[in-house]
Amino acid sequence: MGGKGGKVTVRTVCGVPDYQRCGLSVEVRDGVISKVRPADFPDPVDKGACEKGLAASELVYHPDRLRYPLKRVGERGGEEWRRVSWDEVLDSIVAELQRIATKYGSTSVAWTAPILSNLTGGGYSRLISLTKGTWVDWWGCGDAAGPCADMATFGSPMGERYLRNFNDPRFTIVWGYNPAVTVYPFMRRITRDRKKGCRVVVIDPRFSETAARADEHVPIRPGTDGALALGMINLVLEHGLQDERFIAESTVGPLLVRGDNGLFLREGDLVEGGSGRSFMVFNESADRAQPSDTPGVTPAITGVYTVSGIKCRPAYQVLADMVREYTPEWVSQITDVPQDVIGRLAIDYATQKPASIYRGWGMQRSYYGDLSCRAINTLAAITGNIDARRPSSFVLNAHPFLMPGGPYTSIPLMLLHDAITKGEPFPIKALMCTWHNLVTQMPNTNRVTSELLPNLELLVVCDLFMTESAKYADYVLPVASFFECTDLCRADLQHPYLQLQQKVIEPLYESRSDFQIAAELGRKMGYGEYFDKTEEQYIEEILASGHPTMEGVSVERLKQGPVMAKPLERPQQLGTPTGRVEFYVESIKQFGQELPIYLEPVESARSEKAKSYPLTLLSTHPESRVHSTLANIPSLLKKVPEPALQINPSDAEPRSIVDGDVVRVFNDRGQLKTRAELSTGIKPGVVNITEGWWPGQYIEGHLNLLTHDMINPVQQHILQPNAAFYDVLVEVERV
Repeated sequence: MGGKGGKVTVRTVCGVPDYQRCGLSVEVRDGVISKVRPADFPDPVDKGACEKGLAASELVYHPDRLRYPLKRVGERGGEEWRRVSWDEVLDSIVAELQRIATKYGSTSVAWTAPILSNLTGGGYSRLISLTKGTWVDWWGCGDAAGPCADMATFGSPMGERYLRNFNDPRFTIVWGYNPAVTVYPFMRRITRDRKKGCRVVVIDPRFSETAARADEHVPIRPGTDGALALGMINLVLEHGLQDERFIAESTVGPLLVRGDNGLFLREGDLVEGGSGRSFMVFNESADRAQPSDTPGVTPAITGVYTVSGIKCRPAYQVLADMVREYTPEWVSQITDVPQDVIGRLAIDYATQKPASIYRGWGMQRSYYGDLSCRAINTLAAITGNIDARRPSSFVLNAHPFLMPGGPYTSIPLMLLHDAITKGEPFPIKALMCTWHNLVTQMPNTNRVTSELLPNLELLVVCDLFMTESAKYADYVLPVASFFECTDLCRADLQHPYLQLQQKVIEPLYESRSDFQIAAELGRKMGYGEYFDKTEEQYIEEILASGHPTMEGVSVERLKQGPVMAKPLERPQQLGTPTGRVEFYVESIKQFGQELPIYLEPVESARSEKAKSYPLTLLSTHPESRVHSTLANIPSLLKKVPEPALQINPSDAEPRSIVDGDVVRVFNDRGQLKTRAELSTGIKPGVVNITEGWWPGQYIEGHLNLLTHDMINPVQQHILQPNAAFYDVLVEVERV
């Protein structure tokens, strides 16, 4: 850590909430951060930091930073505050938490902390565990539909990595993703592969920064990615390019599906006392149905069979029959992708192997985003472009640290409204809000401010700034930046390192780290024995798993630099009920979505509603912010000083809109006013405003006044419902 006097350089880790954990080398002069650079890694390809990380030190010295605890003295949202001491504010919060827990039950106290294997969220996790409170799982704030698809297909919420888990791919599709702006480690890998001869195609309604660095850009109508994937499957099958060995050995393709009820045929259906977990296939060599794990079985993947009077088809045959309707002609009409492009994509992906897909978060932000992602997973499965090896990682001693009092209740973010306003599935009356700006980042802001917040008896916000959410709080606590605290960092999905986020400077003003806030609350609630160690001692506990991956790893070792995970051969272990890749998902047969069918977006540009609101609104991630974090950083605002509506000239011209005009963007839920930015890089019929701007940065209104919070019951059944931020219709007019 840098102290007073002279110059020191500290290696730490970027803590902005994109969770990429880039290394930073921070120069400190006389106790003040003077320069931030990318830090070295054992593999030079991993060295790098984006403009967000390099500008993050401006958070520390921002004039609007919160300096001391505040207590509301007027009406909620009225922005009347009184400065209070830490002792007073913590005593008051603890008294309220205990009152509410006694009156409504312990689960009525909820926390929006990120639960990772570290101190920042781990301190809150310890408190939730000890008090038997509720953790608000915020994956559904735009990021849960893909994990829903992966749970259904692979039995793992982050199974999308299996689609890109290849070294030296020959063909890559970057689908609904802009890693040149959002995930730099991936973009470096894509660029490296392209230099080696890999052809890169980007599928996106926008000519994004990633598309500008690719070999081909395929613009697509938003929300129709699933139809394109199914059309590609149709052509793969038509040309006989499917990987039949992979289908038979690794997917549900050979498992027999009953024609009478759509369920897999099991041994228990045929033999009294037979296993309900033994799935049947038709053994071509024996000319009869047998359990799939029968030694030497040669399972059929096509055909129609009658077994003990039950008509059955292999799941692959069911899929093949379904995709026949997804002809190139029909798919082209749905997606606006030309037929020849659909054909080329399908054939290249099936033949230029290994072929990878970077399946992004964009497409999953439509109401049926899980179906789109499942269709893409299925395309990978039938071509054999799946590598389910688990990446090298570290096995930490995280569970005892995170849950010293045992497991606790969780609630998906999209169900938080009903819990607070209706008491369903259980009442929530207190919300400890950390690492989340719920007023600006949740969909349908009107309902958040008019229904959700008024029904809370306690709202505490921990932040660096007086955010829109903090304005509605009863108490606001000033949090230290990541430069001002110590933590443990890993980013398995981006790079195989364990790093120490070293404290660079002491916390300014009266700010305290998230872990310190949790620890002090815990002590005042009577759990002092669980918060009696230093931060480094708790990190040592997390490291002390005794697992071979942790050999030689200690806090002192991490102070010397990042540690790379050791390559370990791990057997493929899919968590699906069948232990196979499931493109046919029996558990959601009740919803009619056992196969990844295509359904039109709920706010489709071809719907009746589109007669009033004909434009599809996207809200993509910006280069200069992570959600609403960094939206007030001066150096980043010089590049992009205000929100803008990106609109194609062909949509602007009939509305008499020219570049720079103030426009009103509206639908039946709300409106905003901002300036227009004409661009041929966005597909006609589509408009875009980057998400994360604060309300005061618009001329009027806010982006999430336009969005909806409809719940997808299939996603809720699988994992949790997702906010459909990109499934929104609007109209635009010149002011």
